Amino acid sequence: MAIKRSEQIDSENAGYYHLMSRCVRRAFLCGVDEATGISFEHRRAWIEQRIVQLAEIFAIEVYSYAVMHNHYHLVVYSNPLGPCQWTDLEVADRWLRLFPGKLNNPQLKHQRALRLQAIADDKALLAEYRHRLGSISWLMRCINEPIAKRSNQEDCVKGHFWESRFTSQALLDEAAALTCMAYVDLNPVRAGLTDSLETSDYTSIQSRLNAISEAQLNKALESLAGKVRERTMVIPLKDYIELVEWTGKTIIHPNKAHLPSRLLPILQQLNINQASWLNQVNHYERNFYRAVGPLDLIRAYAERLKLKWLKGISNIRALYLTTT
Repeated sequence: MAIKRSEQIDSENAGYYHLMSRCVRRAFLCGVDEATGISFEHRRAWIEQRIVQLAEIFAIEVYSYAVMHNHYHLVVYSNPLGPCQWTDLEVADRWLRLFPGKLNNPQLKHQRALRLQAIADDKALLAEYRHRLGSISWLMRCINEPIAKRSNQEDCVKGHFWESRFTSQALLDEAAALTCMAYVDLNPVRAGLTDSLETSDYTSIQSRLNAISEAQLNKALESLAGKVRERTMVIPLKDYIELVEWTGKTIIHPNKAHLPSRLLPILQQLNINQASWLNQVNHYERNFYRAVGPLDLIRAYAERLKLKWLKGISNIRALYLTTT
């Protein structure tokens, strides 16, 4: 039985989430439809651009994404109470950036300023907008609705473009987030679409590689877009790239690639079992369900949802070096 989205996603505490939305029609979201020969590749750029754009508006950080032929994956760090720290005018400005209507016209600068002040003076409206700008459900809605409208218009059709519910998975610690990020970044490799990270089109790992600099390589892994907290991940960017690259090579050529010895301490620091890492990333979607994290956090998550059992406990034990 499906669980309410409001119960799956913590509305009071910040955390990582894996989100996925799938196209409902036979026609491709992106790629080339073999039945008609029509290419929809340009829609991948629509989604990628929309994700980055919304990260600067919502209280999220984007860590990983992959836009596939009929679905996309997204790993975010969400702070639902982040908008409470924003000024009234900042909330109003972000909302008008999200839904500008005709007010994005430079000639209507004065009208936009008046609307901005009107929102800032309406406490009830501000409270509602703060809630929405911290909501993952509203984030996914604001990604999907414009894409659906543009795609339907392009296809000259009406009706649903996306499945009614996006899937959400709680990533309860940094190790879980890192494992999911690698799974998302390697989607094109796992699907047999490419054999390298550089040619993994419309993925966060390709975006990172395209914008990389020597200085960034030695820094800790940061979000690709959005900023809602001061800290970064433990793992350096260069180590994350090397870890994902090794994992991808091993998926393509089992038993031929060896984990660089300097990465082992990083996995140990994150409490990740190196012997189980490859299996957990390669079969992530099959191995894990509503939440990923150490057992104590999994138990607390299940208790909050009033569940006695969660799928994937054996794989949770395998992913971590030590569990409690």
